[in-house]
Order: sequence, then C-alpha cells, then structure tokens
Amino acid sequence: MPILTVNGKLKKEKLGVTLPHEHLFIDLRFSHSSPSNEFERQLLGKKVNIKNLKYLKVNPYSIKDNLLLSSKKDMRNELIEFKRAGGSTIVNQSAIGCGRFPARAFELSKTSSVNIVMGTGFYTKNTLPDSIIFSSEKKLLEKVLSEFHKGIGGTNIRPGIIGEVGIGATIEEWELKSLKITVKAQKETGMSIFVHIQAVPAVPGFKEELNGLEVINILEKNGADIERVVICHTDAKINIKYLKNILKTGAYIELEHFGKEFYINDKDFLMARDMERIEAVIEMINYGYIDKILISQDVCLKMDLTSYGGFGFVHILKNIVPILLKRGLRKEEIETILIRNPATILDINEKYL
Repeated sequence: MPILTVNGKLKKEKLGVTLPHEHLFIDLRFSHSSPSNEFERQLLGKKVNIKNLKYLKVNPYSIKDNLLLSSKKDMRNELIEFKRAGGSTIVNQSAIGCGRFPARAFELSKTSSVNIVMGTGFYTKNTLPDSIIFSSEKKLLEKVLSEFHKGIGGTNIRPGIIGEVGIGATIEEWELKSLKITVKAQKETGMSIFVHIQAVPAVPGFKEELNGLEVINILEKNGADIERVVICHTDAKINIKYLKNILKTGAYIELEHFGKEFYINDKDFLMARDMERIEAVIEMINYGYIDKILISQDVCLKMDLTSYGGFGFVHILKNIVPILLKRGLRKEEIETILIRNPATILDINEKYL
C-alpha cells in the first residue's frame, strides 16, 4: 500500500526517516502577543534578527515576523540539511487556513530530494474566512474530497493526510462541524487524521487541561477509525496520565515540540524540556506503546530555522537520537518510532486510490 507525496505514490518501504509534523510555510501572525508598553509595541513590528532573538526566547509571540515562514530559499536549505543528516520525509501539516503552497512544496521536494506529504482539512476557526465557516458540511466535504481525488488548488498534488485539523481551546460549533467532515473524509479516502490540540496559550480561552480525549470521543461517535488518529501537541507540558489515556483508546500520541524550550512571559507558561519528552517516550515504551508513538519538531517559527539560530529539521537526528541510545533504547526501537510508525500511519489502502 502506498503513501501519497507531492511527487505521487511512494511505497511505504521507501519512506525512510520521517518527521511527521512540520511546516514548510505557515502564517501564525494572528496569534501574536498584545503589547503592554511602547517597547513591546515597537518590538512587535520588527524583523527577526540576531539582536532581538533574546526576546523571542522569553516570548516567541512578541514579534509578528517570527510567526511567518514564507521563504522558499530558507526552507530549501533546511531540507537539504535534513537530507544530509539522514532524513527522508517531511509531513507538511499546514492545513487549509494557514498556508500550504503545494507547488512550492513540489519544487522543494525536487531540489532537496526529500519526500513531502501534504495535508487537507481545516485549521483553527480564527484562520478561516467566513466563506468556509458558514459553508455547509456537504460543500466542505466536497472540497476535501476534491483535493484528494483531483489535487490541491489547481495542481495535481494530492494530500496524504487529513490534518492538522485545528481544534480550539474549547470545542464549539465549528469544531464539531470540522470533526464530522474529517470523519466522513477519512471513511471515503482512507487517510489518517492528525488533530491540532491547543496546547500553548497563544489564543484566547486557553485551558491547561487539554481536550484531546474529548476529540477522540467525538471522532469515535462519528465512526472514525481511531487506530488511524494522531493527537498532536501532547508534549508542550508533559502529563503522563493524559498520554496513557490517549494511547488506551488506540490513537497515536505525537510529541512534536522537540527543540522548543521557550517561555511565554506574558502568560507565565514554560514549555516542557526535551529531557522530559525523552523520559515520557521511554516511559510509554515501557508501558508497551512503542507502536503508537510519533516524534517531530513542529518547525513553525523563524527562530526554529538554522538561519535564525534554531535547530532546523535536524535536532532529533543529531541530538535526540544519541540521547535515546544513551538512555538504553535499541536501534530497532528508534527505527520503529522514526520509520515504521510514520510509514504505518501514512499508508493508504490502494482501494481508495
């Protein structure tokens, strides 16, 4: 059974080392912090540079420019470095609403030799126009299915996943509608579902008690195949009980904040450390859930890029894998997490194609 990339079908055996949750292009400027003084107001409009990176470490939302990834040149360089480090595939989780640019992704795949998987479905409500929000379920489902069968935005590039489907801090009318559409799309396409859970206080109404389990219940009631559902952003704060409860349902957990250890000062929110994430991965393996773990880096900010002092897409391969080996994981276990699990969740039954 194949995987759908921007270059067409790919045999799952050729997928290789995969980062299942990244962004090539994305616009998150809607989530910028509200300045409280003149310095913060001026900082908000600055371009990211070496002189103001220090401010981003204590609030990555304090500069709008940090929340925009739009440079094809920068992204090409990041993908080439990923390939050199042993990477093979990137899943571009930018859904409808936050910027996908499939033609650019196709070009980047060709010039970097990195496989790229695109997504479909709808991001969070605050990124979508009224023409989508107030459309009928039928019309929105037709849009998703058309992308799967014909291609995205006038291209012949087909999505390989439904995601990341955006869920707000509270599940309201739009979220229920979007999830229903998502389930119907899964039934008709065989694609797996990746769900964005709001795990950092970047939007109004944020709650530290995450709603991943509530999402699973809604998906299940609507007939989703939970074995092909991924709950994203489970590691902004590590909660072992939350991780275990998700895994017990049959869904995947995705810890994709590796490399993100910043503070959000105006919300007094400290991201988990990478060592906490490593310990959580090991603990879930010890509980017997190795086949349901995905890890990634969720590159979505300028400060994540190597050209701005970040790790790019190579942090897991260059830094996290050696630590996992030192902590006692076997090479085969690491390959399960980085290769076999992504291949399983991205694989689409040929009957749908």
